[in-house]
Amino acid sequence: MDKNNKHHHIVGRFIQFWFALLLLSLTATSSTFANEHKPSASGAIANPGSELWRNVRQRDSFLLGSTQVRGMDTSSLINTEGQAWRQLRVEKIIPYSGYVLGFTLLVLLIFRILRGQIKIDAGRSGKKILRFSLNQRTIHWVVAVLFLVLGLTGVILLLGRTLLLPYIGSSVFGAIAGFSKTIHDYIGPVFSVVLLFMLFAFIKGNWFKLKDINWFLKGGGMFGTHASAGRYNAGEKSWFWLAMIGGAVIVASGLVLDFPVFELNRQDLSLAQIIHVISAIVVLAASFAHIFMGTVAMEGALETMTTGYCDANWAIEHHDEWYEEVADSREQGQPKVESGITPDNAVKSS
Repeated sequence: MDKNNKHHHIVGRFIQFWFALLLLSLTATSSTFANEHKPSASGAIANPGSELWRNVRQRDSFLLGSTQVRGMDTSSLINTEGQAWRQLRVEKIIPYSGYVLGFTLLVLLIFRILRGQIKIDAGRSGKKILRFSLNQRTIHWVVAVLFLVLGLTGVILLLGRTLLLPYIGSSVFGAIAGFSKTIHDYIGPVFSVVLLFMLFAFIKGNWFKLKDINWFLKGGGMFGTHASAGRYNAGEKSWFWLAMIGGAVIVASGLVLDFPVFELNRQDLSLAQIIHVISAIVVLAASFAHIFMGTVAMEGALETMTTGYCDANWAIEHHDEWYEEVADSREQGQPKVESGITPDNAVKSS
């Protein structure tokens, strides 16, 4: 055998050896794979990672690991409570919120059809009584505008996927939802400030008294029986305290969601979001009744918050005790500080 043939013979043997080794390795690997991935009873081949992820998903809370990223819940691989929150929001909170708002509007519509507008029985007297000062009216309308903007944007974010998305498409809805979230996030803290002004401007006269029970028992006088009331009736007092307390809950939970400086975990944020939505829906539904009574349901009510004055006969029929106080103070020359009424401007001719 010459030198070249001997060289080729050695190379060939080397190649054959490595081919044999490779074949042996592949045989062993395939045997191991076949044993680990035998078809299940249903005929499907098990996924090697399925058992791991099944265990992860079935954990009560979340799977922890290690990471160089520092922050709240950054070491959480999968948070199963987040899925529970999502299901609660989609299956309970969103539909029931829609039911509450829709039912409230339906009740008000039926009331309007059956009862009609609440007229001033004695007709207008031609005399006006100052009911709300300029400061009170200004604060009221600032709060009202901010509340309506927050309510509208909040409803879009909560119910928009059901009420708007199917009709306007994902692109348009995405733009509207994004804009609504920005407006909602920035106006929320401002609303918290003006709500305090609202509290101090209207708290006097809104404390409940034992005689307010009689107003409730008579249905506020809307069914033929006169119900006496002071500066604010029991219904107005109820709305005031619901707006103040409910508004405080909405503001507190909203600030938690708005600012990450509180360093709360995801469970706390989920709870804050649920509280925020439920309290907002309750206050929003009650505001429908307040707006309805103050605009279309009762004659002469809206002008008290636009001009500041109410008709004397309106005051006698709905706030007779307050009217007597105003009349007495005018006769005695004593100013009524809480409403901005003085002896000179308490009553005027229209």
